[in-house]
Amino acid sequence: MAAKAKDLDRCEIFCSDPVKVNEVKNKLEGLEVVVDIFKALGDQTRFKIIYALWHEELCVCDLALTLDMPIAAVSYHLRYLRSLRLVKFTKRGKMVFYNLADQHVASLVHIALEHMRE
Repeated sequence: MAAKAKDLDRCEIFCSDPVKVNEVKNKLEGLEVVVDIFKALGDQTRFKIIYALWHEELCVCDLALTLDMPIAAVSYHLRYLRSLRLVKFTKRGKMVFYNLADQHVASLVHIALEHMRE
């Protein structure tokens, strides 16, 4: 009897490896922060902010103009991104400039763009 196309991606019997299951289960604990980072990057506005900062250090005013958004909305997103340590800021006189927190964030953007291009 030929298998249905929808059944080709499943095991025909249930069988598990308890050692592998427990090993992976242990590794899944504590991933909440990582999930929050991907949620943040999954938001179009926040990803655009990250992408803009990947190219250039910008103040809130420049980001607001770049994204055609109110300053208050951009500030809200920046606070969220800061809470996840994805962006950081430096104050110079009366100006506050944002950039990516570290090379890891830049790598996430780069990898996502490379994946999109493949």
